[in-house]
Amino acid sequence: MLFNPFEQFEIMLILPLRIRNIDISLTNLTILALVLAFLILIINFILTKSYTFLPNNWQIVMESKYNFVFNLLAEQTGPKGFRYFPHLLTVFTLILFYNLAGLIPFSFTVSSHIIITFTLALSFFVAWVIIGIKELKTEFLRVFCPRNMPAWLLPLLICIEFLSFSLRPISLGVRLFANMLAGHILLHILAGACLYLATVFVLASIPAYGVVTAIGFLELFIGFLQAYIFTILLGIYLKDSLHSH
Repeated sequence: MLFNPFEQFEIMLILPLRIRNIDISLTNLTILALVLAFLILIINFILTKSYTFLPNNWQIVMESKYNFVFNLLAEQTGPKGFRYFPHLLTVFTLILFYNLAGLIPFSFTVSSHIIITFTLALSFFVAWVIIGIKELKTEFLRVFCPRNMPAWLLPLLICIEFLSFSLRPISLGVRLFANMLAGHILLHILAGACLYLATVFVLASIPAYGVVTAIGFLELFIGFLQAYIFTILLGIYLKDSLHSH
């Protein structure tokens, strides 16, 4: 029984491992992240082997996810971004599994830790910058200086755009982390209140359980929504690296 709402986010050391000066110890965070990654691979392998001309229910789900991310990327980047579709599909699936796995009782929410969300955001940010320099050369600098701007406004605009561009990985990582953290804390507090009401007055706890159930379904939706927002923002940022302003 967890009494502190923040206990569910505590990283616990499972197996201490060290190679020379490199710490590769296993924690509940790393173990669950690896388990979910292998689970995604196994599910995809099994379902791929079962695909038929007339799709079954699981095949429809997988194809719907594929089309959802593909259409998202096509709207943002056009044909030039299709080569990066596997990356966005992977990160969408990974974040979705991270978010939903955290709703399993006594589980752990990998995406509620900023070290995970910020690392994902920063790695894609650096990759998109490299792609932008490779694809657009000096035209990539147009992201800081849009065309047809008054000359007197350019210095201020360049500073603002540069600051906004530099903060992209921070805002991207914090948004996912904060939503997952807040949602699970709210669920914990409401569930604890329901248990307390059940010990005091059982009838009063019935509508409270209904509220907790509704919040739980809302968190399911938010888990999908946050994976979508993370992916579509990556698509928008990729557009800046492929198309000159």
